[in-house]
Amino acid sequence: MNEPLKEIIERIKEEAHPDRIILFGSRAKDKARKSSDYDICVLVKRGVNLKDLEKRLYLKLFGTKVAVDIITEFVDRFEENKNNRYLIYHEIAKDAIIVYE
Repeated sequence: MNEPLKEIIERIKEEAHPDRIILFGSRAKDKARKSSDYDICVLVKRGVNLKDLEKRLYLKLFGTKVAVDIITEFVDRFEENKNNRYLIYHEIAKDAIIVYE
C-alpha cells in the first residue's frame, strides 16, 4: 500500500469511524496513471448524515496532495444494491479492494 493511500485511510478512519473503506476505479484495477485520483467508498452504519460526513471527509483530506473522490453510503444499502448493474455500487463491488475493515 502506497503512502498517499495510507494517509487517506488514516484520515478517513479518524473522521468517519467507518465499517469499511473500499478502493475502486483505476487504482483498484491497476490501470492508474501517476495523475489518477483515488476513488474511495466509505461505508458506515445508519445514524450518520451521509452528506455531512462526505463534506467533513473532503475537508479532512484537504492537503493530502493527491486527488480523492469519495462516495459515502450505509453498509446495508450498499449490500442490498451491489448486484444491481445499473448502480455505481455494482462497479465498486466488482473492482473492490477493501483497504480497511
